Amino acid sequence: MREVIIGDRLKFKRSKLLLIASTFPLFVFLMNFSDFYFRLDFNREMAQELHTSDWSFLVISCHWSMFIMVPLSITIFASKIVNIEHEANTWNILLSLPISRYSIYLSKFIYLLVLCVFSATCIVGSILFIGLFLDFNGPIPWGLILKQAFYPYIVSFPLMAFQLWISMVCENQMISISLGVIFTLSGFFLQNIKWLFWVYPIWGTPILPSDKFNEVITNTDLSFFFIMSFIVGIFFLTSGMIHFSKREMR
Repeated sequence: MREVIIGDRLKFKRSKLLLIASTFPLFVFLMNFSDFYFRLDFNREMAQELHTSDWSFLVISCHWSMFIMVPLSITIFASKIVNIEHEANTWNILLSLPISRYSIYLSKFIYLLVLCVFSATCIVGSILFIGLFLDFNGPIPWGLILKQAFYPYIVSFPLMAFQLWISMVCENQMISISLGVIFTLSGFFLQNIKWLFWVYPIWGTPILPSDKFNEVITNTDLSFFFIMSFIVGIFFLTSGMIHFSKREMR
């Protein structure tokens, strides 16, 4: 397993995966920085109407951009990680080595997790930069910011496992990317159907605006999404590994 991870690291060093991983947090940063920079007074008034702080209102604002960014980033990460093998046509060589197929699959999944952690860390930095640059009042809510950045990725475990599965077994990456786009767009309209695993990123945030849009409420369903994401994610990850281990790769 260790040799597989090292081998993948050498391949990924020659790719632009980290650059791609920083693009999606940059989208969240630019979207929210421009909004707060040009409408700072308006956003502060909105924060007062919601009975919350500038920092909390910024976290709420990031929620609306992240529910698009998180599933799309996972889709692109999974596709790019696997497409290195598809483009170079190295599957036959890789699978002829005395290496377990399960190890190959898990190595790809580990690097998918690494890219998601990197992306979430960049989001933390972008939120901090916006708040400090615009001189937000009050102490920095570290716990709230970290939860906002990492929780949507944590509850996206099923989406990671599913997108990696499709990317691994489909040579045409447009299939996996198209599915990711469909999940992202349909998730917004189907977000109230909470058993759909692709809506989890929308609900995986610590605070939410209420239906009346005049207050901020704590997300009391987080434990449900954590449990469901673990169960569904393990199912997709295990199913993907078994399918990959038995599939003929060209």
